[in-house]
Amino acid sequence: MSARIIETNSTPFNRVTVDPVTLDILENALRNARNEMDATLARTAMSPGIREQGDAFPLIADRHGRMVVGQFGSFIGGFLDGYDGEIEEGDVFLLNDPYSCAGAISHLNDQLIIVPVFLSGRVIAWSAMFGHMTDVGGKVPGSLPTNAASIFEEGLRMPPVKLYKRGELQADLLRIACHQSRMPEWFKADLHALVASCRVAGRRVIELSQRFGEDVFDTALDELLARNHRAMRQLIQSSIGEELVSFEDYLCDDGIGAGPFKIKCSMQRIGEKVVLDFTGTDPQSGSSINFYLNENMLKMFFGIYMIMVFDPQVLVNDGFYDLIEVTIPQGSLLKPDFPAALSCRTHALGRIFDVLGALLGAAHTGVSQRRRLLQLAALDVLRLRRA
Repeated sequence: MSARIIETNSTPFNRVTVDPVTLDILENALRNARNEMDATLARTAMSPGIREQGDAFPLIADRHGRMVVGQFGSFIGGFLDGYDGEIEEGDVFLLNDPYSCAGAISHLNDQLIIVPVFLSGRVIAWSAMFGHMTDVGGKVPGSLPTNAASIFEEGLRMPPVKLYKRGELQADLLRIACHQSRMPEWFKADLHALVASCRVAGRRVIELSQRFGEDVFDTALDELLARNHRAMRQLIQSSIGEELVSFEDYLCDDGIGAGPFKIKCSMQRIGEKVVLDFTGTDPQSGSSINFYLNENMLKMFFGIYMIMVFDPQVLVNDGFYDLIEVTIPQGSLLKPDFPAALSCRTHALGRIFDVLGALLGAAHTGVSQRRRLLQLAALDVLRLRRA
């Protein structure tokens, strides 16, 4: 079963007209709210991994859980599918188990906070952020054991639970979670910092909804997602050809003497959609280098590459996901079977970026070559006509 949202107001949202100026104001206000989330976290967290390295990723999503501003794509869908319980106003959710949210987060160090934003008895948005905790228990300090054979060796596994229930802190749950860490004060401070960041975003969303109206705000989020869809569709059509391209990269070693491990991906545009297929990737490792790759996260990686290379002014959000199809074989390095260890997945994450960069480079080169040939052919036709 999926999550059940308890709303006291059943009035449906109305689709209204939002003028371009209002849309730009709301877009930039949401961008600023996302930046304010980062600033709040940096000022209140204790661990250097979050404060200095910035190993934390925020988002603000619409009422359906689709990321409108943020980074790494939305975690809300995996949470809603994996949580079998009620969601009420004032609830704050905590989880860190990748297997409980379809890989929306990918190892136990990443603690994810999710907050439903209610206004007038209805969910109008979601805010969320995850941050890498310095230590969550497990067999070694730092909770990144290279030689872990299962996720049970890597630290505290937390399914989706309510850290706050109807606004009240569940102190016993917090005490248990902190007790598993070798750095409990850092853990506690960082967790509260994540919550504070999400609440800042929630306040800004409520302020915008009250200023412009809930229907205007809701329609604007739909339009921002639709605008991203239109932009990405154009980028895909103009930058990726229909021929199949493939690339593979390798993890040299798994830390316990086995390897190399191949990551292979093929890419092809079929109509207006891009198909990414990881068939041919090696089976999962017996150590902790496995990367439970969420399909929506991969789509976001792909979109970020496309936008940063071809049109950095486009707002990165979840609006384009139906333009991409992803196949990841079960039992592979990128979709291991439970309870495979996941803590050192960073090596595979880096290779994913290399593979995507190579695929897009090859695809764009092919499109550019075809354009040049067409241009030369057109010039030849003109010369013949003039002759």
